[in-house]
Amino acid sequence: MLVSPHAAVGAALGAHLPAPAALPAAIASHYLLDLIPHWQETLYPYTPTRKTYLRVPLDLALAGLLIGVVARRHPEQRRRIWASALAATLPDLDAVVVLKPSLLEQPLLRCYWDWHCQIQQETARLHGVATQLLAIGLGLRVGRARSSGSMR
Repeated sequence: MLVSPHAAVGAALGAHLPAPAALPAAIASHYLLDLIPHWQETLYPYTPTRKTYLRVPLDLALAGLLIGVVARRHPEQRRRIWASALAATLPDLDAVVVLKPSLLEQPLLRCYWDWHCQIQQETARLHGVATQLLAIGLGLRVGRARSSGSMR
């Protein structure tokens, strides 16, 4: 899944969950979203293309914009929102192995990489964009909603 849906959902969780729960919930949300069919321009074994190098900065910029939208709505939770959004995207840092495959010689990273790749429900078909737009929309809707104050 692209970074933006993970970030939007993580930001929403940071806006509405108390500090001790927000970060683990955001990390868990990452893996749940990966189970949903989603589009990517490159599929396993993840050979970057020119499209990848165009998509990644645009995706990161959109993620930052989405987090900012949620954070502006909840200034008192701004730090937690940004931290939760970051936590929701951190599991994809394993993608660095695409650029440095020798990292997979480390057994723990290899095990995590293999598992993370296996849970992906990626498709090259554009209908997989709809699920990501839905995740972004839901993240924004929930993230921008005002809390009753009971979960802070």
